[in-house]
Amino acid sequence: MDGRIPPQAIEIEQSVLSACLLYPDSIVAIEDYLRVDDFYRNGHGLIYGAMLDLSKHKKPVDIAMVVSQLRDGGNLEVGGATYCASLMETPASLNIEKSAKILREKAVLRKTIEICHNTTKACFENGDPLKVIDKAQSEINNLDIDGGENVEKVRALLEQAMERHEAAYNREGKLTGYPTGFSYLDYMLCGFQKTDLIVIAARPSMGKTSLAMSFDFRVPTAFFSLEMSKQQLIDKLLAKKGRVNGQKFRSGQFNSDDWDRITDASGQIYDLPLYIDDSSALHYLEIRRRTRKYAKKYGVRQIIVDHLQLARGDSGANRDREIGSITAGLKALAKDLKIPVILLSQLNRKVEERGDKHPVLSDLRDSGNIEQDADVVMFLYRDEVYNKKTKDAGIAEINIAKQRNGPTGVVKAAWLKEYATFENLAR
Repeated sequence: MDGRIPPQAIEIEQSVLSACLLYPDSIVAIEDYLRVDDFYRNGHGLIYGAMLDLSKHKKPVDIAMVVSQLRDGGNLEVGGATYCASLMETPASLNIEKSAKILREKAVLRKTIEICHNTTKACFENGDPLKVIDKAQSEINNLDIDGGENVEKVRALLEQAMERHEAAYNREGKLTGYPTGFSYLDYMLCGFQKTDLIVIAARPSMGKTSLAMSFDFRVPTAFFSLEMSKQQLIDKLLAKKGRVNGQKFRSGQFNSDDWDRITDASGQIYDLPLYIDDSSALHYLEIRRRTRKYAKKYGVRQIIVDHLQLARGDSGANRDREIGSITAGLKALAKDLKIPVILLSQLNRKVEERGDKHPVLSDLRDSGNIEQDADVVMFLYRDEVYNKKTKDAGIAEINIAKQRNGPTGVVKAAWLKEYATFENLAR
């Protein structure tokens, strides 16, 4: 601090305590907002704490009772009866709520200084950069500037619920979340919901990435592609929108009609708010950091991570714990930023050993934490992968095996192999 005094306002602290002693209703107005540790001078915090205890137990907040409370708590040395009495002579705050707000702001600034100091110390100690940055961001984001508690009475929650339900009724069935691009999937999920961790799992070559690239990207989306390059993903979009054989993007054997389709497709996707990050082997803390950055810079409101097994987690005794740290970290990100996080995942090989190849929750690869942390688990299955003579060629099943707040069931989609994409299937 170079000898500098941290942000504080001693005179306002005294005026707040004076108002609480002189006007009994004052403490009621600020007791849910101003905290004991918001006072810079420790003695003032102890006096305020004594006042809170008295108010909590419906006892009068006067000089005699405050002194008695301090004595019972072994804290009379903060100034004793003489100092408490002197507070009565201090000009009382005429707007105690405004004064409490100032004290709260000073406390937040002091806490910010503390966080920055600890971050600097961790940097000099050569800590893990990702962990240092994530901890600092989390602590800054969790600073309670308003000072209120995150609790509400049932009556208030009920009023909010009725407003939400009335709004839902007036929407006449319209989505509460972000559109997926598949009408019946939207019906089942009501769209991708904010704060949800949505896991889409399948065996290799089922089309997880193709499904993700088939979603509706009208909502600003960050796509973390840990496996495929940006160029490959753009080609998938062009093949889908232009109805051009995906193989041609590798061979370059386009005809004039293909070029017309590609040009038209380019126009369709040119302004899509889709941001592709193809960095490989990202740590989940880095994904969190970049998502916060993209949310501020580009207004990103949902992310897709392709895929879980290629991400890095906290080093632990086994892979199970590492995967658990990734899913827990991404769920926390969804909740903190109030965005849907769509996480693609592979399934273990047990599927191949069964007669019925349809995936079940126990097939989730590497960790039971995937099922535990996910709000929605969906399995992608195409029967033609295993059964070349199937009657369901060109049909994919999206099995909603878990939905914390909604129904489960199977949604069918059309698989267009030539373009490596999925579309709505007529019902």
